[in-house]
Amino acid sequence: MKGRIFEIREFTLHDGPGVRTTVFMKGCPLRCAWCHNPEGQSFETETMRSAAPGGSAPGADRTVGRDWTPEDLASELLKNADIMAQSGGGVTFSGGEPLAQCGFILETLPLLKAKGVDVAVETSGYVPLESYRAAIPQFDFVYQDVKLLDAAEFRRWTCGDVSVVLDNIAYLRESGVRFVFRVPLVPGVNDSPSDRAAFVEFARGCRMEFLPYNPAAGAKYPLLGRKFPLDGIPDAIR
Repeated sequence: MKGRIFEIREFTLHDGPGVRTTVFMKGCPLRCAWCHNPEGQSFETETMRSAAPGGSAPGADRTVGRDWTPEDLASELLKNADIMAQSGGGVTFSGGEPLAQCGFILETLPLLKAKGVDVAVETSGYVPLESYRAAIPQFDFVYQDVKLLDAAEFRRWTCGDVSVVLDNIAYLRESGVRFVFRVPLVPGVNDSPSDRAAFVEFARGCRMEFLPYNPAAGAKYPLLGRKFPLDGIPDAIR
């Protein structure tokens, strides 16, 4: 069993309580038009150029995506176990969509938890219900993304079926696992007053965080030889 990862970022402060190491799993079944980690969308390894065509002088290109065994990844992450524990932190799995590699996650988590490491996940919830139900109870904390609630708008902007996410969220609410809803606010997509009110109503008193969008998101796409999906859409951020 191996998992494919495109980045391991140490000493992060916004991916859960305390000081954390965030593991970015490669591959996602959604194609959110505003995605700020396009290198995490494909499940395949890719080459990312150091500069876009016509840009500054290029440096060395890099391969995005490396395969790890659960044992090797746990060994790498446990190097900072003492620092994470002292701050009340731990390890957060993000992506891409981490639960799209559910089997790898389920083999890695026990190796971390055996050493007392707090483990969290940030997920779109766009995975089969059986994978979601298998993985979620193994985490200490969950960041559950809520991108859009309307089925047509969800399909337009993410190329997915919102019912998959809503079914998983229904399970999350009853799971007993601590969670926070996270909403990435994208101008012209889901940030109107009515959108915000609908998100708050959906949360039903559960904690919800509204995240500002990163306006530099589109800069990575040319490095992968791709066009930013929001280019040319007047009312959406570019």
